[in-house]
Amino acid sequence: MSATTVWISPSASSFSCLCEVCLEAARTSGALFFDAMQAASVRGAVAPGVETTSVRCRNGHELTLRRSSRPPALDRPDDRQLQLA
Repeated sequence: MSATTVWISPSASSFSCLCEVCLEAARTSGALFFDAMQAASVRGAVAPGVETTSVRCRNGHELTLRRSSRPPALDRPDDRQLQLA
């Protein structure tokens, strides 16, 4: 599975997101919702001026942080993802 991309605003100095790989693992294992959210939570700081960086969740899955005022459209829309109109 490829790295999860997390889009952050140009002025962001910190981020908070969920690791999609961890969420899927929790879903398939039947974990409680609260436990799944807690296990998948990833937070941290982002240095000013850094356009792209990688971070890892507590289970070692890679997440790519990219600065953008608005994420580009998906090449192949995925019904599981939130779509911005």
